[in-house]
Amino acid sequence: MNIQTIEIKDSLILHKPSLYAFNREGLHFFVDAQAPNWIALDSRGARLLSWVDGKTSLGQLAQLYAGLYEVDLGKAWLHARTFVQEALAKGILSLEPVKADTYKGRQHYLKPQGLKEFWIHLTQTCNLSCSHCLVSSNPKGEKGPEIEFYKKIASQSSSLGVKRFYVTGGEPFARTDIFDLIGYITGPLDCELILLTNATLIEGERLKKLEALDRKKIKFQVSLDGTTAKTNDAIRGKGVFDRASQGLKSLAALGFDVSFTAAVTKTNLKELEDLPQLAKNLGAKSVHLMWLHNRGRVLETQEKSFFPDNAELMALAREVKQQADSLGIIFDNYESIKSRVNGQPGVKYDLSGLCWESLCLYVDGHVYPSAAMAGFPLLSLGDARKESLRNLWLDSPVAKKFRKASVAQAKNFQNDPFKFLTGGGDLEHSYFFSSNGKEGSLVGHDPYYKLYVELMKNIMSKLGQAKQKSFNTKSGFSSPVILHAMGDDSIACSEDAKDWLDLQKTPVRTLHSNCVLAFDVEKPYRIVQQFYGKAADKPQADLCCPIKYADSEISHIPQEVIDRFYGCGSPITQAQVRLGETALDLGSGAGIDVFIAAKKVGSQGKAIGVDMTDQMLGVARECQKTVAQNLGFDAVEFKKGYLESIPVENQSVDLVTSNCVINLSPNKPKVFAEMWRILKDHGRAVAADIVSDEPVPLNLQAHKDLWGECISGSLSEAEFVAGLEKAGFYGISVLKKTFWKEVEGHKFYSVTVRGYKFEKKAGCRFIGQKAIYLGPYKATVDEEGHVFPRNEAIEVCTDTAAKLSAAPYAGQFRILEPDGAGILPIPMAEESCCATGAPGGCC
Repeated sequence: MNIQTIEIKDSLILHKPSLYAFNREGLHFFVDAQAPNWIALDSRGARLLSWVDGKTSLGQLAQLYAGLYEVDLGKAWLHARTFVQEALAKGILSLEPVKADTYKGRQHYLKPQGLKEFWIHLTQTCNLSCSHCLVSSNPKGEKGPEIEFYKKIASQSSSLGVKRFYVTGGEPFARTDIFDLIGYITGPLDCELILLTNATLIEGERLKKLEALDRKKIKFQVSLDGTTAKTNDAIRGKGVFDRASQGLKSLAALGFDVSFTAAVTKTNLKELEDLPQLAKNLGAKSVHLMWLHNRGRVLETQEKSFFPDNAELMALAREVKQQADSLGIIFDNYESIKSRVNGQPGVKYDLSGLCWESLCLYVDGHVYPSAAMAGFPLLSLGDARKESLRNLWLDSPVAKKFRKASVAQAKNFQNDPFKFLTGGGDLEHSYFFSSNGKEGSLVGHDPYYKLYVELMKNIMSKLGQAKQKSFNTKSGFSSPVILHAMGDDSIACSEDAKDWLDLQKTPVRTLHSNCVLAFDVEKPYRIVQQFYGKAADKPQADLCCPIKYADSEISHIPQEVIDRFYGCGSPITQAQVRLGETALDLGSGAGIDVFIAAKKVGSQGKAIGVDMTDQMLGVARECQKTVAQNLGFDAVEFKKGYLESIPVENQSVDLVTSNCVINLSPNKPKVFAEMWRILKDHGRAVAADIVSDEPVPLNLQAHKDLWGECISGSLSEAEFVAGLEKAGFYGISVLKKTFWKEVEGHKFYSVTVRGYKFEKKAGCRFIGQKAIYLGPYKATVDEEGHVFPRNEAIEVCTDTAAKLSAAPYAGQFRILEPDGAGILPIPMAEESCCATGAPGGCC
């Protein structure tokens, strides 16, 4: 729906889907189960939504709102309109009655298109005998087939599309010939490899061989079952904790990405709250909690009381998340669920991708749906020594049974509002907890399902609370907006999403294995850094919009900077920069806008550039010397940093500019909030960026090359302006808008937008001041909903009087003081002395 083409008028009748509602931490959450989609609202937004019934018009909503909250109708209309416009854009409201289509199960929408990952269970041999081992590995376990057999099947899987391999066991490093397989997967097959290990053998000759391996292609998941030797060694064996810790340290020291995993039991439950701290100490980037399977040695050695209940697991997850956040460690169970909870609206998750895009080769030569199911005879797809992997994948009765399974088959999911977000839970857990050694059910019996739902509600609550705290009302913005909507600030930086949406009209996806979830969280930043790092090394003319600065603006700037200009506008030339100001440019790249600003602020001012790309900063700093020589002074400073955490003090700059970089950020509200934070009172932000005429669809968001080209991360124009407003900016104007390009039927524009900072004072009061709007319109409405008819005195508070006396409103209002004296309107044309800051002033 293109919101910009909808006329939001009083007679508009609105509709909503069937919604499941729950409250948490003072916020109201509404879930559209069939889409799926969800939003978080405050009490006023929840009330407005409750009045939408397919009969009540927007004008009537405003009247109801005005009556309940005792505000004048002008403000009520502004609040209702703001809410409705956003709810339409987020897909919670519609102009037509909502009809939910019957979901027929994933096999109706998906077809096997290729494998994406392949697991190799290399050996049953393990130097340990853990009490909960899923496949009962031990030092005398079966070694497994020759490496050449594994390489042969790996080659077949690669030809079927596999780009990521997982090698597990047993302990894979118990086989000294593992390095032959590693070299083959990362060399001739050119694939990514994740090695699951207990790390106790990462020493000596093995460690030396690891030094020569590709850090970009190889990652490790290391398992421990406690944060102390006492707890861990009781499960894994004497001395294991110290040896595994040293092995993990060695891997991290070599520069490998390492994830740290632990199976959660009653005996280590409390201790695992400190797992992130141990990960930090040993050099791991992420932690992963494994929920116990109802299979393997745990059934032989432990009682059912060994299994924690969902309430205990949820309490542990909360503690781990809190500590992980404080230490900068990724808690990947949480992030994996968050990627669905805050994924793209309308994408249905339906069970796991086993037999769709993932398979496992076991030591018996047979292929199984997953590593957790390997060796279970009823789940064998067949013998890979006798049949091709392709035939086993496509034609095996077991594989067909798995692909046929769907949340649509389970009666207990029919009225579940979270079924398409949870995906129906974990297929492996469902099977083994319902099997009792016999054939189990693939759907509806995961005992941890309530844990997933509670985690999802917790994540929704955290997202809503964070947004509520980020909304800045200090300039007067107070509309009941959607605090958070599904998909806000998320990044679909994955070819997977694009593949699914290119192939199906109905977006349906499958879940990843619970065994490994990490390693993709930082991908968006890496893609952008790599993209613009290459553009710094070698100019890319096709990256930028056709923007040309006047020669007088850039005559002092070296050509190598001009050649590396990848902006989409000229915000610095439209910002009316004044002598002596401090100006800061976000995503400054090679520095062109900073160097232009330096000339304008003069020797008494300062121009600061912030960028996260080392190559761009290198070009900028090298050229800074030449610019200083040409100007006769050096007013420039470059800092490395992210848009979401600008490395300067609060209220320290007069002007913030950005040129086609906000769309690259995965957390745009944080960027807008940071811009407001660093500005002085009455300071201004001028941002040029790429926007769309409607929300960018998932298939374009998922295109990694379009991220660097400023398409995938674009906001709609309405979203961009609303983002500035929610961050506290007022007096927002679109200074310039030009068409850029059309991509797959979606139009993108370059816009330059300006907003001002004003912070309402604690002592704001009514003292008899009045504001007279001078025209040219018959009436106008400000951000707070104040209605000002032309040439009519309206009483205002001291803050509003101050705001209307300054840019951009100065010249449009006359402020009457209590004694009857009037503050004359101040002209603020660009050529005026007040606008330019000319010495001596004019007022």
